[in-house]
Amino acid sequence: MARPSEYSGVRSIPKPPAGTETLRGVIAWLGPAYIMAAMEVGSGELIFSAQAGARVGMILAWTLLLSAIFKTTNNEFAIRYVMATGESPMMMYQRIHPIFCTFYWVVQLIIRHWMFWPAGAALAMAGIIIEGYGVKGVDPVIIGLILYVIILPLLLAVKRAYEVVEKACTIMVIAMFISMLVVGALVTTPERFGEALVGLFSFGVIPVGAADLAIRLLAWAFGGGPEESLKYGLYVREKGYGMASEVAKVARHSAKEEEPVIVGWKPSTDSESIKNWKVWLRIAQTDLYGVYLPIGLLGSLIFMYCATWILKPAGLVPSGYKVAVVQSEFFRMFFGEFGAMVYLFLAMVVLWSTAIGNMDAYPRIVASALRVNFPWVRKVSEYKLYATLVILYFFLMIPAMVGIKQPEILLLIDIYLSVLLMALAFIVPFIANLLWIPKEFRPHPIKFVILAGGIAFYLYFAVLVLIGVARP
Repeated sequence: MARPSEYSGVRSIPKPPAGTETLRGVIAWLGPAYIMAAMEVGSGELIFSAQAGARVGMILAWTLLLSAIFKTTNNEFAIRYVMATGESPMMMYQRIHPIFCTFYWVVQLIIRHWMFWPAGAALAMAGIIIEGYGVKGVDPVIIGLILYVIILPLLLAVKRAYEVVEKACTIMVIAMFISMLVVGALVTTPERFGEALVGLFSFGVIPVGAADLAIRLLAWAFGGGPEESLKYGLYVREKGYGMASEVAKVARHSAKEEEPVIVGWKPSTDSESIKNWKVWLRIAQTDLYGVYLPIGLLGSLIFMYCATWILKPAGLVPSGYKVAVVQSEFFRMFFGEFGAMVYLFLAMVVLWSTAIGNMDAYPRIVASALRVNFPWVRKVSEYKLYATLVILYFFLMIPAMVGIKQPEILLLIDIYLSVLLMALAFIVPFIANLLWIPKEFRPHPIKFVILAGGIAFYLYFAVLVLIGVARP
């Protein structure tokens, strides 16, 4: 577990593809944001934003805004590191100290996330089939496992899983996003919109007894947990932004194909490299701030907003197996029973796309971490390691599904552990950009200030969890 101190050499930032200097060319190169948005909409937005709206209305909307600002900024720091060096974002942790890579992304990710999140998502999908569509007499664990079994060939039987995941997630997340915007528009009045704005800027206001809701929203309602910046960085690397455009991808390999690099390059700061960097950065920032941020933030807000004015007056709170089923009331109010069935279908599809995205992303993280952390593992191709971990992901969730069986509890275990680890996930990209990225390629100083604020913010809420102020 050596801590690398050097790079493979100095290298110019590659020239972007032809046409990317235009808006049309930039749009053609977007993609990581769609996968990221799809991975999050089926957990945070669909479940916890709606739950908060049904319980306390819009007063906690500020948690979504601050979470969006801090997490998106952190994502940019990780993306810049990948684009400048061509390395896996895991190398940020390895360069600080190998123990960070070992503990943070091998040990805790397998224990914390693999056992609890997929099990919770599987049971939430099973709840839709059982409670929403009336398929009785079948164990929800069996239904959940069948749904995940369908995902396995999508990720393992194609040459490059990334393209399949990107296309599937893009269609699914846009369909749900547009549908919820329509419902939000139908339920809106000037007074209700004004109340939403008040909640959006009521920083620090947490109603009595709602600290647990605030923690849920800060952890997942916008974006993902502490591993979000790594997921984004790995998908940017797979897409091929900046220096990563010359890095091998995670695909089924023949003996002649190159493996993704472990130690990358120090970027040259010549005028041509800086010119190329600006084009690549425009693509990456459009993906992050033009697609991911609005879809993630508006998506989480619209679920909270609709729950405030549809579920809360009816006394309906999403929970248990009905955590998604209760929300069919969003469409039932305006489109009747047919609308409710359509909503359940969309919810099912979104949860499934979230499962696809996560089942792809987390094996990528751990495969990369193992190869970065342990030189002897590099004898195994990254694709074979990834494929093995996809299968392991499937089997590790079974004990949690069988033992706990409640989707909400499984997700909450992951959430509270996520908040405890979030600050460290911000600190590492902060340090990496200061120490190993040339000043010409670093974020603006104000973004360092924002990320420092995010570190302090999440440390504060981690303390609240530890001292017992906020409990599941």
